[in-house]
Amino acid sequence: MTWWRRAQDTALALAVWLLDTALFSTAGADLGAARGGRSTLIIAGYVALGAVALIWRRRAPVAVFAWLWLHAVIGSVFVAGYLPTLPLMVAVYTVGAHLSRRRAWLIAPALVPYGVLAANGAWLEPPSRQAATFVGLLLAFSLLVGGVWALGRWAGASRRRLAAAEQQRVASAHAAVAAERARISRELHDIVAHTVTVMMLQASGAGRIMATRPEQARAALTQIEELGGQAMAELRRMLAVLAADAPAEAAAQPGLGDLDELLVRMRSAGMPVNLVVEGEPRQLDPSVGLAAYRTVQEALTNIAKHKGGDVPAVVRLVWADELLVKVTDKGAAELPRSPLSTGHGLLGLRERVAVAGGRLDAGPTGDGGFEVSAALPAQAARGGRVPVGGAR
Repeated sequence: MTWWRRAQDTALALAVWLLDTALFSTAGADLGAARGGRSTLIIAGYVALGAVALIWRRRAPVAVFAWLWLHAVIGSVFVAGYLPTLPLMVAVYTVGAHLSRRRAWLIAPALVPYGVLAANGAWLEPPSRQAATFVGLLLAFSLLVGGVWALGRWAGASRRRLAAAEQQRVASAHAAVAAERARISRELHDIVAHTVTVMMLQASGAGRIMATRPEQARAALTQIEELGGQAMAELRRMLAVLAADAPAEAAAQPGLGDLDELLVRMRSAGMPVNLVVEGEPRQLDPSVGLAAYRTVQEALTNIAKHKGGDVPAVVRLVWADELLVKVTDKGAAELPRSPLSTGHGLLGLRERVAVAGGRLDAGPTGDGGFEVSAALPAQAARGGRVPVGGAR
């Protein structure tokens, strides 16, 4: 808010003018001149020449400092009845607050007008005390100037730290939004790829049996309609989140407990799928359960897209120190890549599994099939068992 800062500096310049005139215009610098040799009006006008420069102190701190230094030197030598103090001190503070430490040498010229004042003060003392008085006054002025500069330096560093923290907060917020968008994009891929693949299999099966088994074909078409409605509802929800530029609303994510429903859906589309469970199932962290579910979903979807919906597949869950999720097809002549495939399914799945603390392997088997295998941490989240169906 430039106008607000300009208003603050204008108010500061006015306050400095009033205080410097009222408080520092009677301990004159020209001690050899007759007292009262300059009128109050002249002194007030001269103080105003320096104070008005403070309006531009943020824009040009060095130029304002140079002007006020010259103003203080002239005032300390030629203006009787005036002790230059506040305008130059504000300029020194500004230099400390807005310039780098390499500009600290500006403190040295700032001492010149105060050196004149120290010399004038020592001149009034007896000859035996003049040197001590001069050194003492110069040391006091040096501490004053150095302290004001250090205060400005501290204030500027604090302001910069706050600005950096705010920038970091904004950057973290943007990173969180980007991560959320990446998560949503993976969810969109999973929803669209799986649902559309099942719909295509159902449509293909319905077309083959339409003439001979119309009731089964009608059931397949009904399921296509339901799947399409579910997919559109999920798409609308996630696209609304993207449009609002906000994190997705909390929603129950699928896990291993939802595998039965997934396998029933694939079987109804014509894919023979068996589930084999070895070991004692345990309760998993939600992120691990979601990664396991998505591994099975992505693997079965890829089998349907690339090898056809009638290729047998086996889903094997092996519970040990780790949960091993294996999805293997029995092998078939690979079909041309589906135009619906993005080619990024396994890449996104590998990232999802890695985030959950696991690792993913995928590749062909010796009998012409293909296997996707994910090793996931199987430590129980809070104890208990998870209902995952037995061998089928």
